[in-house]
Amino acid sequence: MRRKITAFIVLVAFTLSTQAVSAAANPNVTIVNPVSGYTVYSDNLLISVKLTTAASISVSLTQEFKVVNGENTAVGLEDYQKSDKSEVAGVAVGDPESFTGTNALSFYTKKVENIKPGVYKISVDTVDAEGKVLFTNTSPVEVKAKEENPPTPAEAETQPSGPAHFLRSLLKIIFKE
Repeated sequence: MRRKITAFIVLVAFTLSTQAVSAAANPNVTIVNPVSGYTVYSDNLLISVKLTTAASISVSLTQEFKVVNGENTAVGLEDYQKSDKSEVAGVAVGDPESFTGTNALSFYTKKVENIKPGVYKISVDTVDAEGKVLFTNTSPVEVKAKEENPPTPAEAETQPSGPAHFLRSLLKIIFKE
């Protein structure tokens, strides 16, 4: 009898722990833009969330810092992702906004202007009718100044370079093209 009770308790504990892990993020909510873990070169941030079921969400944006000696210190995305959660502090950017999607496919979009460089976390809470949070989807992104955006390979190829440009010009002169 004791073994049956122990087995039942273990089974219940396993079931509850599995549900808690799978309930972390809502599979019907996707943060489409900006892409999680990427760098955005702009002073504006366009947030887009896709809902594939009727649901109510609350969307918030926080600027993330690493706390060093009691002070908020700006870090890059890689350092932020490696940081222990107890070392991180978030400062709200604006107020959370609520949205209710009534269709099988809905989109929430918001443009946040005058963003300073740093790491930001987008949080989307799925809430029930009483406002209780059921799921939370998050997406960290890094924002850098537009000027820091490296040129794409196509842009780099179109710019004339020393010896290659000289050789190309010489061939054009010889073959008169």
